[in-house]
Amino acid sequence: MTIGAYRGARSWDLARPRRRRRSRRQIAGRLVAAVALLALLVGGGNWLLTAPFFEVARVQSGRFRYSSKSAVDAAFARHLGRNIWRLTQADVTAACADLPWVREVRLQRRIPDTIVVELTEWRPLLGVASDEAPDGVRILVANGRVLAAPEHLDVPGLPLLVGCRLESAGNGEWRLAGVDLDSLLALVRAVEDTGLESSCPVDFVRSTEKGFVLELRGRSGSLLVGRGDFRHRLSRYLLTREQIPAGSTVDLRFEDRVTFESPRPDRT
Repeated sequence: MTIGAYRGARSWDLARPRRRRRSRRQIAGRLVAAVALLALLVGGGNWLLTAPFFEVARVQSGRFRYSSKSAVDAAFARHLGRNIWRLTQADVTAACADLPWVREVRLQRRIPDTIVVELTEWRPLLGVASDEAPDGVRILVANGRVLAAPEHLDVPGLPLLVGCRLESAGNGEWRLAGVDLDSLLALVRAVEDTGLESSCPVDFVRSTEKGFVLELRGRSGSLLVGRGDFRHRLSRYLLTREQIPAGSTVDLRFEDRVTFESPRPDRT
């Protein structure tokens, strides 16, 4: 017995199943089902994007300190009534662009009608005193901008940068002029990294022709750190600090030594 097809002079098929042809009714039914599914998806998507049920009715935020509540409320009010699915991270970031203290914005959705906007603010680094801004102290932040001190807060106890000029950048912001900004920011990082503030708090940072000078609190002395290599220079000072008389003028610009000038006996 042979199962299959014999291909010779005579050819015939044995025990070969026949394919069942799909009827037109089955094909039409499947097409109708596919069209119905597509219509359901399109209709459901349109409902999500247009239904009043998904309009933003509440905007919440985490804690913030330096931005004023009225300015934050005004920025958040722009989102009310927007569709929660159409609202994007870029939309929220753009709405908060007028908040100078806001560094980063993060959006979270809580279905059906609530969004949560987390604000990350710039951290104040230095106070800035200048004749160009006689109406109050300005604040330097990490991206190099100089901002007005928050009206609803007391000026934080920061070292005060003196001996510099300010230029208006518009929108209530200022920028430092005649100061190497990258070098200044590197100095601030070095003060933090070495822990200088914990043992020798800094009252003033002076910009001079020889570089930056740190004036220590309580007339404990001054440190001429120059224009670079701040971390190593401050570390050398901390290692030799116990041998340096209080109130001395210390020059840390030399790699192989620490030089200082003791205070005069009549100095008070």
